Parts: sequence; C-alpha cells; structure tokens
Amino acid sequence: TKQWSHVSITGMNEYELRNNPQADDYTVQDLNVSTALPYSDGAFDIVTCAVSFDYLTRPLEVMREVARVLKPGGMVILSTSNRCFPDKAVDVWLRTSDMEHVLIYGSYIHYAECFEPPE
Repeated sequence: TKQWSHVSITGMNEYELRNNPQADDYTVQDLNVSTALPYSDGAFDIVTCAVSFDYLTRPLEVMREVARVLKPGGMVILSTSNRCFPDKAVDVWLRTSDMEHVLIYGSYIHYAECFEPPE
C-alpha cells in the first residue's frame, strides 16, 4: 500500500520508473545533461536520492535543485552504497573510501549553500 499522497520520481531507466508501484508519475532524465528538475519550487515535503551522486558530474547544481523543489522545513534523504558501476562513476568516487563517500555527501550539502544546519 502507498504511504504518501503523491510520489513523483526522476531517473534514467524508464522501465524501472514505469513499473514502480509507488510512483504517481515519473520523468526520465539524465541529470548530467540537465540538472533542472521538472518540478515547481517547494513541491515536495521529502526528496530522496538513492545511490546517484556517485555518477553526477555537477552534484552541487543538482543539490541546489533538490533544495529548490523542497518545501521549507522539508527533509532530504540521501543514500549511498559501497558498490558502483566503475565505468560510470565519477573519478573522485573511485579514488575515495566508503567513509570518504559520506564526507563527500556532506560537502555537497554544505557547499550547495542552500540548507539550514540540522537542529
């Protein structure tokens, strides 16, 4: 059963997006081509990004877009993995450890300069 009133998803694999039972709508988009998310300002209470930043060539721009579409006081949930597709991951991801990946995520949040520090 669905837990949210409306779920929009963005990704690159149309088959997976189309067959996601939680999704009300989806957008196929390569964020390395266009970082502009196709949603209005403050559209979401929660934005999640699952195992994606290791492939982004402009992560700060994407993080700023995440902040733009997030409602004030909303929540961002980022997840990473200890695995990746080496032929697709950005160089910094391949040269750093799992712990450094967490620090990299934190630096994206910090240097995007669009989020308030957590309480």
